Amino acid sequence: MSQENKEPSAGKIKAMNQNSQAYSSTVHIIGAGWSGLACAATLAQAGISVQLLEAAPLAGGRARGVQYRKSFPDTLLDNGQHIMLGAYQHTLKLFKQLGIKEQDVLHRQSLNLVLYSPHSPVIRLTAPALPAPWHLMIAMLTFKNISLKDRLKLVLMLVRIRLKKFTLTEDCSVAELLNHYSQSQLLIEALWEPLCLATMNTPIKEASARVFLTVLEKSFNHNRQDSDLLFFKSDLSSVFVNKALSYICQHRGNILFKYRVEKIELQTGPLSSNTFIIRTSKQTITANTLILATPAYIAQKLQGRVFRLKPEQSKLKFTYQPICTVYLQYPEHIKLEQVMTGFFGTLSQWAIDHRINKQPGLIAVVISSSGRHLQLPEEQLVDTIHNELKLVQPDLPFWQDYQVVIEKKATFNCTVNINTIRPSFKTSHKQLFLAGDYTRTPYPATLEGAVISGMQVAQHIIEQRKR
Repeated sequence: MSQENKEPSAGKIKAMNQNSQAYSSTVHIIGAGWSGLACAATLAQAGISVQLLEAAPLAGGRARGVQYRKSFPDTLLDNGQHIMLGAYQHTLKLFKQLGIKEQDVLHRQSLNLVLYSPHSPVIRLTAPALPAPWHLMIAMLTFKNISLKDRLKLVLMLVRIRLKKFTLTEDCSVAELLNHYSQSQLLIEALWEPLCLATMNTPIKEASARVFLTVLEKSFNHNRQDSDLLFFKSDLSSVFVNKALSYICQHRGNILFKYRVEKIELQTGPLSSNTFIIRTSKQTITANTLILATPAYIAQKLQGRVFRLKPEQSKLKFTYQPICTVYLQYPEHIKLEQVMTGFFGTLSQWAIDHRINKQPGLIAVVISSSGRHLQLPEEQLVDTIHNELKLVQPDLPFWQDYQVVIEKKATFNCTVNINTIRPSFKTSHKQLFLAGDYTRTPYPATLEGAVISGMQVAQHIIEQRKR
């Protein structure tokens, strides 16, 4: 057994505590994904020193730039295509704090959906420059290639859920909600199902209607700009992750890469002052305040080793949904009609033109949730998507290169009554906290949910220390 993995004696623990006096006020964060980075940056802004422990060689978690060797050797691609909504106010606030100017890193586009299908004419939903929610009502009334009857049902549904303040007495599936409001099969396939998959990554027959209504309320019921689509102009590491790391390091912070946490112990008693003993793959670290900013299944495993879990904390065993992103490189002159194009009745769900990223000819196609695409050989999957893109560009030449990226546990399954098992950021130990998009935030598993979770932990610690 190596020296660093040996159990420390009482004398050694005392020495460790004495040697870490300079770090007694340091907050330790396990995980440098978006929630961990948001938490660290918020604490750093308040003058609190932080130390992040990241198992991977890079920060960013499930939203970062990656150098793929198989394809695109000279291009950074995200490990999954992401976009934001104008309603993501916490993320935009964090960007501003880090000195990131929106106009430099984001392309903002008002709500304008164009959806293609092999079985239907092109469907268009365009929101005019009117205050919310009138912009959405007019968009629904002028929904191209949707019957007047269906358009009126859309508007009636919006009016009724607004009167109910986007709340439900009891949760149900999104499919049941749509059936209650008499939405036609075409509306479900062309509008509601793509929106549900894009925001919640969960099939409508399983997805929580309560969470879905919260997303609709925050995106369409306040300011018109909340429904804007925000596209990244570069990879996520360049846009956010690297800038967050620089900010943290400039404000008394530190990050340790390739530090996989193997075990956490809680040392109690007058000498240790309830100190956490963090055993990593490289060294043993002591901490008085600890945040688990990891996926839920890792947090559940680590937390369970510290002390007996509360009943609510023992419910961290979520099920998960994958997201598949297929990057296709075409000749540089190839471009889509607009930055984002939707599909229904196809494997492809959304296609994003990376011309906005200064990567002409590169198209990212997103397939949310599980399905038969996960069983297809890569080239068959790519050829299928290529043929579906011909719905937009009939004379599309054959692709030059491709990269398939599958995040198997991209998001937690946002099912009916999911909010009853989403935990608070607090645990049964007053100095141990959880941060992650799975914790109790208004959003499903999104960048905004991750940022909110990190910020709320940080604000609690700041207030705690003020007291």
